[in-house]
Amino acid sequence: MNQQALPTSDQLKSLLRQGIFAVQQRDWGEAYEVLGEALDGYRQRGEKIPALLLSYYALALGMHTRKFKQAIEFCQSALTTEPARVEHYANLAQLYVAAGFRRKAVEAISRGLDVDGTYPRLLQLRATLGWRRPPVIRSLSRDHWLNIFLGKVRHTLKPPKLEAVAVTRSKKRTSIGSR
Repeated sequence: MNQQALPTSDQLKSLLRQGIFAVQQRDWGEAYEVLGEALDGYRQRGEKIPALLLSYYALALGMHTRKFKQAIEFCQSALTTEPARVEHYANLAQLYVAAGFRRKAVEAISRGLDVDGTYPRLLQLRATLGWRRPPVIRSLSRDHWLNIFLGKVRHTLKPPKLEAVAVTRSKKRTSIGSR
């Protein structure tokens, strides 16, 4: 019988790190292959698949193969297992954006920011999507003159948190880039 040796725990952790790095580099094909290999390794060993692996594999699957329905289900499963891990929300939001579900992406970002309001990927996704506060008087349309006026007053008195974070981050990047 030709039996392959089971991958060690260290090998699987190494594959996970490599896959996450490939995702960060947006090398979806490499991430899909490496994380798929790690996923198979956990299955061969009969061990529970870590939620972090499932979440990043879901992102790679969706971005590489465009199988968004399956990818979103995997990511939601990871979120169910570890609801306090903000990376899962970022991966899910990125999948929703790629699949064209803007409203669901905004909801995932919002839930993720409830967990950790300073997570850079979620703040970046939120800035990319654009973020609007609800109209001051919700029973009137957004473009009603009273909502426009009150919105300007609200903005003057209490600017959105996103702008303060974005300004701080852009200053840090400028100072880091000039070294």
